[in-house]
Amino acid sequence: MNLKDAGIYDMINIFKGEATKAHGASQGGVINNKPRLINIPAYQRPYRWKTDRIVRLFCDYDENNEEYFLGSVVVVEKKKNDGSIEFDVVDGQQRLTTLYLLNYIRYLLRREYTLEKLKKPYQLKASEYCSRLKECYVNLIGRNVVPFDVILDKIEELMDNETLDPNERVEQMVSCYKEQLCYPEVKATPSETLEERKRQAHDFFDREQLCLKYSRSRYDIVLKEVLCGVYLNNVQDTTDYELKTVWVDDKCSDFEKNYLNALKTILDEIWSRAKSASEKNKDIMSICEKAIELADGIIKNMSLCVVLTENENDANKLFEVLNDRSLEVEDLELIKNHFYKEYCTKSDDTDEQKDKRITELDELWADKIFSGNGDFKNRLISYLAAVYLTCDKELGYKDDAKLKDAIEKKYSSVMYPIGGKQYTYNEILADFNAYYAIKIILGNFDVKKNKLNERSLKAEQEEKSITYKTLHLLNAFKYHAVIPALTNVIIASYAQKHSLADANFQNDFSEYIKGLIDDKEHVNEEYKAIHQCAYILWIAAIKSKDHEIPRKIAKRIIEKNGHVGFCKENIDFQGREINDLDEELDKWMSNWSFGNNKTFAIKVLLLNLLLSQRLEVETGDAYKADVVTIKLNSALTYKLNAGKLQLDHLEANIINQENAESYYMSDDIEKRQKDVNGYIGNFMILDAVDNNQKNNVPLKSAMKYYASIEKSWLVDDVKCMIKDEKYFDLQNQIPREEFFIERTKRLKKYFKAFLGKGLNDTEVTIRF
Repeated sequence: MNLKDAGIYDMINIFKGEATKAHGASQGGVINNKPRLINIPAYQRPYRWKTDRIVRLFCDYDENNEEYFLGSVVVVEKKKNDGSIEFDVVDGQQRLTTLYLLNYIRYLLRREYTLEKLKKPYQLKASEYCSRLKECYVNLIGRNVVPFDVILDKIEELMDNETLDPNERVEQMVSCYKEQLCYPEVKATPSETLEERKRQAHDFFDREQLCLKYSRSRYDIVLKEVLCGVYLNNVQDTTDYELKTVWVDDKCSDFEKNYLNALKTILDEIWSRAKSASEKNKDIMSICEKAIELADGIIKNMSLCVVLTENENDANKLFEVLNDRSLEVEDLELIKNHFYKEYCTKSDDTDEQKDKRITELDELWADKIFSGNGDFKNRLISYLAAVYLTCDKELGYKDDAKLKDAIEKKYSSVMYPIGGKQYTYNEILADFNAYYAIKIILGNFDVKKNKLNERSLKAEQEEKSITYKTLHLLNAFKYHAVIPALTNVIIASYAQKHSLADANFQNDFSEYIKGLIDDKEHVNEEYKAIHQCAYILWIAAIKSKDHEIPRKIAKRIIEKNGHVGFCKENIDFQGREINDLDEELDKWMSNWSFGNNKTFAIKVLLLNLLLSQRLEVETGDAYKADVVTIKLNSALTYKLNAGKLQLDHLEANIINQENAESYYMSDDIEKRQKDVNGYIGNFMILDAVDNNQKNNVPLKSAMKYYASIEKSWLVDDVKCMIKDEKYFDLQNQIPREEFFIERTKRLKKYFKAFLGKGLNDTEVTIRF
């Protein structure tokens, strides 16, 4: 790594290249007496510090005003063809821009203060005041030295003319000052005066080269417009200045508002401190003098750690090392800026084309992809899109800070190495649309952060595809690191026949996703592979004891599906996966008890059995039959309220002491609790309203509360079993332990058969 300079520097050192009393006594990369432009690269975000951040800066400065350290800045020195120097800011542009705006307020204060001083006869310090104004402006705000030199020459000329009337000298001096600094004439109406003020400001700035510039010319225009549009106004009947704008209707862009808000906040903070430090009843110019002293002190004492390189890659490495996670650079901004940097450095587009297209991409990113989502969905979009682009199977849902690094190292550097394939506008648009694709998927699937179980149970009942049901199931289990296996396959499958950079991508992909959701019979050839992938993930999520096997399956799918392409052969069970899942299913069902981590899985399985129909057996009672066939998804004559579905104890968990003799094993509470909570056979799905009414009644009195699902064969079996002496003590009307054992055995068989069927099987046969 080649560092050209690293040290503590203030604003004058950084912008002007001049040594100051506090910093830069030795010559180096920063201190070389060569003014330079501070350039914000195209991939950097615009200025966005808010009021609270600026106020905090002033409060911190109050506590450390002898020398306040503002943070680090990483810059790349670039020598232009005309011999000028630019510092490209890789990190720290928010801080540098804030200093720039602070200095502009200092300039406005000093400009008004100097004007008032020039109005006084026999002003021997006129040249000194104007020289300080020049120092405040030239190579800190803009490059144009001419107006200030004209003023200084005029002052010298007038001062040398000893025969000139003092009042005439003042008049000529003020006239020259106002003319060169483009003060407006007062017009007939306030609105006309504002227009004149705006015109004069543009005369001053339009041909000016600002010392803080942007690679994206759009932002140069915005910054100039703001500087032209503000002025100091003496609030009527007070000794206060306020910052006013020339915009009568106050209509401006968000970018302009950010600058304006910062300028107003800076003035308010400086002025309030100056006023507090002034004696009572002081005039406005006395307070203004204090304000200038304060602003001068800030510019002098507020320093940054500047790391200067001549190599952008070195600068980016330093940025990663130095950037504190608590700073204002959010992960999404880092990712977006990385894409911009790749596009700006690996595309042959002209600067004008890059500016125009980055503006369009900004709108796509901010206004369409990451707008109106909330933190949960933004985080999920960012994670899932990063996994799609990188096919990095090790990325986790909580790896926010690693996403940008993964994209850089496992996507950009691999697909678009330096000197290799160009990263064109179509490439970056397709990458942005990968994020958009995730948003479209989550939106159409109605994925939310709350009521996850309710949404999953509702999805199980809806006449929609297994892919729809699976995404909701994975979200309910919070298996976020499994979800990218499914979303990677969805987007990769689409990308086989379509480009993510197509002009109609949003509409085309939205229609594709709607078709995917509605393909409930799983017969559309275009979606079959996706549904199969979804189905094995659904099975794995239910069968596994936790996330580990589903995550393992997801990893191998992710590795072969995504931006790298679509691998149909990789989206079914492989090797020992089925055997391992069956072993885990047996284990967790054997050790299951109410309330553990697989309770929701029991609820999902019971719901699916409720939605099935058992076919008639040839002889005997169906609940005792050795061979049973169930027809799947055929009991849709009733709908259960997903938001109110509860896993209900058939035999109550809590004994009502008024009739304790009506409950199972009431004389052995410890065994009773183990049995009623540990046997799967003691549970049924029940609507919350019915469950609340049922309360803790014993099983013999409970069946009336299942009226809403009384047509289900599951309910019918329970009714039959409580009439069978083998399972029920008919004399005392109390279930025997055999009731729980037998029903548990049969439910496990049903569950295994259901989980062992093929995706499009409509019937399963169970042998006991």
